[in-house]
Amino acid sequence: MNQVVREHHVRMARPRARLDLAVLADAFAADGLHGISAAELAQRLGVAKPTLYVHGTSKDSLFLLAVEAEVERVVDRLHGAERAAAGRTARDRATAAVRALLDHAAARPAGARLLHRTAHHESSTVADDVRAAVRRVPDRMAETLRRDLSADGLDPALAPFLARALHAGAHALAEVRPGERRPARAVLAATLAEIVPLPQAPGPEDWPTA
Repeated sequence: MNQVVREHHVRMARPRARLDLAVLADAFAADGLHGISAAELAQRLGVAKPTLYVHGTSKDSLFLLAVEAEVERVVDRLHGAERAAAGRTARDRATAAVRALLDHAAARPAGARLLHRTAHHESSTVADDVRAAVRRVPDRMAETLRRDLSADGLDPALAPFLARALHAGAHALAEVRPGERRPARAVLAATLAEIVPLPQAPGPEDWPTA
């Protein structure tokens, strides 16, 4: 990962002028790119308005930076989940991936809103790049599922469909409406991941003979 993004800061022209990318994402999360003015954005970030535009930086490019940084946070969680569930079935590893998405939504609700709701738009110079950035999460999940399904002797062609379903389902499960009691994230993750097939048990014709 890019070191600038990992630190969640971007160094600007002035030595002490930094933008906190978590705050940047939170500022855009409520209403998206077109829902906040440059002046309001600068106020949220605690910087002077001209600082936003040093070296030609635009509000569009700052929005893309915020989305990319939030995607990196999710990808980091997915990577950790993959390592923790190494060697297990595709369903177990999918459970870990969904849990990572739910954990991100719990820790960064504004960031989750940005990626799933307010990042999507059509009219900007970075709209295509934003869409590509957001797709990195289900694409990463599909890549992992493809390997895991193959390892389980299952059809890897299922991977992109399962990944999109898991990604969208995790977003739905992360939402808690008034009056609802949400079960534990581990329970929700395991329940959603049941759409991933288990390895088939060997039939009698596959049993070893004496």
